[in-house]
Amino acid sequence: MNNDNTADNLPPHTQAELTSNITTDPTANIKTHHSDFIPLTQLTSSFYSTRQFLIWFQFYLCAAIVANLGLLFWDGNGGDIGFWEDWIKQLANRGYKDFNGNYPPFYIHWLYVVGKLYTYLQLPVENNLFLKFVSLIPIFLSHFLLIAIVHRLLKNYCASVNHYHVAMLLTALNPALFMNGPVWGQVDVLPVIPVLLAILVSTSNKYRALTFPIYTIALLTKFQMIAFAPVMGIIFFRHYKIHLIGGVLSLLTIALLFLPSIVVGSFGQSFKLAYIDVLHQYGATTMGAANIWILLTGNAAPDSIILFGIEADSPLATVFKAKNFGMIGFFLVCLAVFLQGMGKLVDRELPETNPQNAAQLFFYAMICTMAFFALLPAMHERYLLPAVIVSLVYYALNPTKIIYPLLFTFVSAFNVAMCLGIRTSHVWPAISWIMMGAFAYAVIELLLGKYWGNFTKKLFFWFFGIKYIALLVLVVGFYLIGQRLYEESKPIDPILQPHQLFLTELPVAFSKQDYGQLNIHKSVNGSALRANEHRYAKGLGTHANSVIEYQLPSQTKTLSVSVALDDEVESASVKFSIWGDERLLWESRNHYGGEAPEHAEINLESVQRLRLQVDGINDIGGDHADWLNPVITLTEPNATAQ
Repeated sequence: MNNDNTADNLPPHTQAELTSNITTDPTANIKTHHSDFIPLTQLTSSFYSTRQFLIWFQFYLCAAIVANLGLLFWDGNGGDIGFWEDWIKQLANRGYKDFNGNYPPFYIHWLYVVGKLYTYLQLPVENNLFLKFVSLIPIFLSHFLLIAIVHRLLKNYCASVNHYHVAMLLTALNPALFMNGPVWGQVDVLPVIPVLLAILVSTSNKYRALTFPIYTIALLTKFQMIAFAPVMGIIFFRHYKIHLIGGVLSLLTIALLFLPSIVVGSFGQSFKLAYIDVLHQYGATTMGAANIWILLTGNAAPDSIILFGIEADSPLATVFKAKNFGMIGFFLVCLAVFLQGMGKLVDRELPETNPQNAAQLFFYAMICTMAFFALLPAMHERYLLPAVIVSLVYYALNPTKIIYPLLFTFVSAFNVAMCLGIRTSHVWPAISWIMMGAFAYAVIELLLGKYWGNFTKKLFFWFFGIKYIALLVLVVGFYLIGQRLYEESKPIDPILQPHQLFLTELPVAFSKQDYGQLNIHKSVNGSALRANEHRYAKGLGTHANSVIEYQLPSQTKTLSVSVALDDEVESASVKFSIWGDERLLWESRNHYGGEAPEHAEINLESVQRLRLQVDGINDIGGDHADWLNPVITLTEPNATAQ
C-alpha cells in the first residue's frame, strides 16, 4: 500500500535533509532573515504521489508549450527582431569574422546555427514569423526549464496543494514571460536560467564547484546578469576554497565560448562591443522602463540632467547628475545586500540546509535585480523580467511571499505591453476558436451534467499521465509550427517558361499614388510582399489611390496576376482594376484585409498600354495594395521584350 504521509516515501535527499534538520543540524533553530519562513518539516510535501506530481508537471508544461507557440503569432517588436535578422545574415555570410553585434557569445552561437539552417533550407533571411520562431527556440526551452526547476523545488518543499498549483500556474502561464519572449521576440529569460542554476548548485556539496562556471555562462549571455554579483560574492566567501577552483573553470568557460571569435581574430572587437561599448550606448535616464526616472525626469530624458534643481556649478552637482545618482543608489542597495549576507556568514545565521539557504539567496538576488531595474539609468522596459523569474523561484521556496511574483508580473507585463503597441490580426482567429471551444464545453456540460465532468476529469488524468506526453507535445508542436511558418516564409516564386517574363522586368511608363511611392518586389512600406500570411517573391507594392502604366511588347498575349492587401495592415478597403488602352479589362471584388489573394488571367492581345489601378473605397488610410507575381506571356516562345 502506498502511504505518501511517511518519511520513507520522500526523495532520498529530502529524507537526509529532514533528518539532519531535526537531529544534528546546529542551524535548524536559528532565526533567519524572514521570521515567517515555514520550517523545513512543514515544507516537505506529502499530498501527491510521484505519479500525480508527474501528471501535474506535464499538464503545466504542455500548457506552457501551447501558449508559447500560440503567442508567437502576435506581431513582435520589429526593431529588435531586426537585430536577429541582421546578425543572422552576418553569421551566415562571413561567420564570426568582424561580427558586428553587441551581445556576448552564448546566444550568438545559436544565431550562427540559425544562419546555417537558413542556408540549408535556401530561405531568404527576412524579418518574419519563421525567423522569430527559430530565433526564440532557446527562449522557449529556457521557459520550460524554469518550469522544471520550480516543479522540482515544489515537489520537495511545497507547503500545500494550493501552494504547488499557484506557483506552477504563475510559472507556466506567466504574462510577463509571454510578453517578453513569444510576443515581443526578446531573449531576456535565457541568461537568468544559469543564474538560478548557479545559486541552486551553490547549495549542493557535490556540485558546488560548478557555481561560478554556470554564472559565467549567464554573464556570457547578457551582461545585465552582473546585477547578481553581490549574491555571488556572498556565495564565494561562504566556500571560497572550492570557488577558487570554480574560478579557474570560469576562465576555461570564457575561453571556450569566445573560441570562434578568437580563432578568426575578432575577440577584441566582440568583447568591446558586448561589454564596453554597450555601457555608453544609451544616454537616457530610461528607455520605456517604468522606474524612478519616469517620475523624476520622464521617459528618454538625457542622463546628464542634474536633479532636484541643484545648480550645475554646485559641489553636489556631480552626485545628483542623473546617471551618477542612479549608479550610486544601485551600488548602495547592492552593498547593503552584500554586507548583510556577509554578516550572516560571520554569525552563522545563513543556514546550510536547503531550502532555507537557497530561499535567502534568492531573496537577495531579487532585491539586487529590483534595484537594477528601478534605479539604474538607461533601463529598457524588459529588464524587470529577471526579478519576475527570481521571485517565482523564491515563492516556490517561501509560500508566504506570493506578493512578489504577482507585483513583478503585473508591472513587467503591462510595461512591455504599453511599449509594444500590440497588433492582433494573427491572434483573432485563435482567440475565436478558444471562445467557441469554451462555449461548446459549457453547452455540453449543461446537457450532460456531471457525466461530462467525470468524463473530462478521467480524460485529463489519462492524457497527462501518459509518460513523456509533454515531450511529444513539444516535438509535434515545434514541427507543426515550424512547418507552417517555413511554408509562410518560403517565397512563392513562379517558374517562367521561355516565352514568359515578369511584368516588373519592364520599365514603368507612368505611376502616381496618393501616399508613398511605388516599390518593386516590396510593399509600399518597404517590407517583403506578404498576403494571407504567404510571402511573394515578385510584385508591385503601392497605395490607393494609384495608377501604374506600362508600354507592352507587341507580342504580348496574356497577363497573370494576383491582387491583395498587404499583411502589414490589419484592415483597409480597396478595389483593383486592369485597363488596356483605356478599356476596362478586369475588376476585382472589394478587398478589406485578411482575404486570400484574388487571381486574374487577362487577355492582352492587341493591347499597347496597360494600366493597373487601385481605388480606395472609403478612407484610404492603410490601403497598402499589392500586385503579386505579375507574369506576361508572349505569343512566340522565343520572343523577348521590346
